[in-house]
Amino acid sequence: MSLEAKRILVVGANGALGTLLTRELAKRGAIVIGTARSNESGAALPPELSESLLLDLESQSSIETLTNYLNSAPAALDGVVNAAGRVGFGSLAETSAQNASSLMQINHLGPAEVISRLLPKLAESESGAFVLSISGVVAEKVFPGMAAYTASKTAHSAWLKALALEARRAKIRVIDARPGHTETGLATRPLFGTAPAFAQGLSPENVAKVMVDAIESGITDLPSDSFTV
Repeated sequence: MSLEAKRILVVGANGALGTLLTRELAKRGAIVIGTARSNESGAALPPELSESLLLDLESQSSIETLTNYLNSAPAALDGVVNAAGRVGFGSLAETSAQNASSLMQINHLGPAEVISRLLPKLAESESGAFVLSISGVVAEKVFPGMAAYTASKTAHSAWLKALALEARRAKIRVIDARPGHTETGLATRPLFGTAPAFAQGLSPENVAKVMVDAIESGITDLPSDSFTV
């Protein structure tokens, strides 16, 4: 699909990868709406955005406010890119139920509700809409010390597979992106725990480009080996 004049929501547009995705989409002619969690984090939103909005994935009222606003807008919505997420580290015994629940909300339940609420609006797209969400390599391979994070991302990946089947009739394409460790700095800002020593990660610029290429080319799945150079 051509991205020219397509109206696309990027959740987490203030993050390292969200910023790169925003810029790559805008460079290809898309009209990009971006979200940040707060006014403070919104200061990092890229200038390429046509509209900046607030979205706290841990707040039901925030999710409802954003989706109600977009659903009531007269303009179409042609795509949703979910680039938001947090990571946490620690053994099963060290991870509290509250921390595990927070990761599940941020990485799966929150984005899933946003996407679900926007499906009717996406179905109105004249050229066929898309959803791209990042689950990551942990949806393919389990790593020690990351059980809660892995569970949240694996749940989201399974949900995306079900969504792809259900949304097909509405001509909404679903892309599950599963890149390996990427040098975005996410591991240095965990919700809890301390990151292990990771090997050199993927280039975030290349990861963003692969994702936007997939949106344009009609791909419906981006396994981890899609991001290797």
